[in-house]
Amino acid sequence: MPNPVADDAIKYMCFSCFAHIVFESCPSCGHDQAIPSRWQVAFTCGKCGEKVAIPRMRLYSRSTKAVRVTGFGYTWPRM
Repeated sequence: MPNPVADDAIKYMCFSCFAHIVFESCPSCGHDQAIPSRWQVAFTCGKCGEKVAIPRMRLYSRSTKAVRVTGFGYTWPRM
């Protein structure tokens, strides 16, 4: 279900399932994607398939903004 998100947001909470969604970029290919924050260690890039570690601390100034997101990531390891 689509949710309204501010363009400069770095995370949001889904109103239908209450999942916390964060926005991350793949360091290998630069693909900006949305992932559930409950994936505590890493996720699989939705474009190149590389393992991407989720940082424990996310600074607003360095985080991916919602306006740049073009896809979504998968669980790691991808099933």
